[in-house]
Amino acid sequence: MAEYKTRYSREQKRRKLAKFNSVYYEGNPDNWKVSRLPNWMNFYGHSLNNELNGRLPRYYRKFKQGTIVMVDYGVPIGNELGGKHFGVIISNNDTKYKRKVTIIPLSSHYHKGYVDLGFDLMEGINSLLSDRIDELQNIISNMITRLDSFKAQNANKKIDFTQEDFSFLKENNVDYSLLQNDITIKFFQKDEELEGLVTQIKETTSWESHSNIFEFVSLYETIMNFQQNILNDLAKESRDEKQLQELIKKLNKYNKQSFAVISDIKSISKLRVTKLSHFTISGNTRISDKALNKIKTELIKTID
Repeated sequence: MAEYKTRYSREQKRRKLAKFNSVYYEGNPDNWKVSRLPNWMNFYGHSLNNELNGRLPRYYRKFKQGTIVMVDYGVPIGNELGGKHFGVIISNNDTKYKRKVTIIPLSSHYHKGYVDLGFDLMEGINSLLSDRIDELQNIISNMITRLDSFKAQNANKKIDFTQEDFSFLKENNVDYSLLQNDITIKFFQKDEELEGLVTQIKETTSWESHSNIFEFVSLYETIMNFQQNILNDLAKESRDEKQLQELIKKLNKYNKQSFAVISDIKSISKLRVTKLSHFTISGNTRISDKALNKIKTELIKTID
């Protein structure tokens, strides 16, 4: 890029910003462009600051051709595309080192020159939803299998404590009353009494030298660790279920025809692609090969 040699004083910069500041601070907040300026300028300033200070990502998400992404086009001038829109990536041979991709935005409203993709976006979302439901079902099934296996291995284990064991615990002021009765294993909730007993025992010296006590601590630490893993998995599945519900809502929202706006084809920074997760439509949904070929055909017509 050619060097831009013009230098401005602080006063000149202030004057250059005067009109913008007037729009930014005094503009009609009901105007969609004015209302989006704060967030857009925050994103722009943050991104530019990272770039100037060498803090841009080294690697970027790699996208396949035909992938649907949500792009923030920012605040435009005139009739340029602005705001957040779904777009289809038409770049080929993307890598994690490439910082830009070429996008054709999608619209749910037809205008002359738009390419009709039918319900391709909805079908892609439906496929994503089906995949995520299958994943959750498999995870839950595996969790049940793990739990059944663990219970079969550990639920009936019994440790016979000797009088010597009880004497050791008594000498160290450990309340061992729990050990004098059969202990019920609670797999789906924490047993604070049992955890407290294990903690007390481990605070004593030489508890490892008592084989029954050592076996007891090892067994119940294994159980508590397994229990915590199960509880963590359940918490994650609960969060995933909520995201799945959000995905279902979006499926209903985008249950419309889609049109490719080929006149607005544009290369953009991957930083403009909104945040991705395992459950977002953006980055996890693709249009069909048939729809992609249709876009390519119509795009070629515009330059022939």
